[in-house]
Amino acid sequence: MDDHPGTPVAIGGVGGSGTRLIARLLMELGFFMGEDLNESNDNLWFTLLFKHVGILSVREGEFGELVRIFVDRMTGAGTCNPSQAAQVTRLALRDRPDHPASWLKDRADSLLAAGVMRSCARPWGWKEPNTHVVMDRLPGFLPGMKYIHVMRNGLDMAHSANQNQLRLWGRHFLDQDFEVSPRWSLKYWHAVHRRILRVCETMGDRFLLLNYDRLCQDPHGELPPLLKFLGLAPSMDAVSRLAELVRAPVSIGRFKRDGVGVFDPEDVAFARRLGFDVDDGLVATGQGRLR
Repeated sequence: MDDHPGTPVAIGGVGGSGTRLIARLLMELGFFMGEDLNESNDNLWFTLLFKHVGILSVREGEFGELVRIFVDRMTGAGTCNPSQAAQVTRLALRDRPDHPASWLKDRADSLLAAGVMRSCARPWGWKEPNTHVVMDRLPGFLPGMKYIHVMRNGLDMAHSANQNQLRLWGRHFLDQDFEVSPRWSLKYWHAVHRRILRVCETMGDRFLLLNYDRLCQDPHGELPPLLKFLGLAPSMDAVSRLAELVRAPVSIGRFKRDGVGVFDPEDVAFARRLGFDVDDGLVATGQGRLR
């Protein structure tokens, strides 16, 4: 499926990784990211079409048709034919864990409505954290696409209130019983990142693993590689303008309050290998762990 104007840049990651910021940066750079977005800049057409457990078992033909529907509507290449419209409508018939059917119907109505107007010269893409779930299949239908996987320290994310992906995809990624807890959240984070490194291995320079923590710590140093990845010149003006949008959240390093004892050492070691701080600052004593 390479007959559409331009090639997209997709943004994904475990929920709460900082994908909202990266989408905002692309929008600031002139990228069209969709018409139906929420406050986090998620592309809700992508949510409707691909964020459901059934997507894991759909046949290649059906998956390819969903990609075509999405790309045609995002690029303005065409409206849905009756068969495609019926396919979209079926996806909005039943409640999902995070979205009631009424909400899904609004997304379907938006997707099926006439007219996305996008200049063919304008770059485009989308942000939906769950994009990573289908990255084993998407490039086969969009061979020129680029993918930015935003990663944040999994030890911090394990203490986040946002554990929606663990609830929805935990069974698939962990392949065992689990509970919603910091320990299992880090295991999910480990599984996701081990997989994404494998499935995107063949994408070469069309795949960017973006460290959100480093971006927050040094935006002037981390933004130029992002701009180059997007095919843009990393001018000082552009870097300075985008750097003003970067704000480090106070939750960076929050895992240190509780220490790393709740985690599987293998998962902590994986986070360390990816370059994240895993030192909790606690000192072991004969009677426990003290600061």
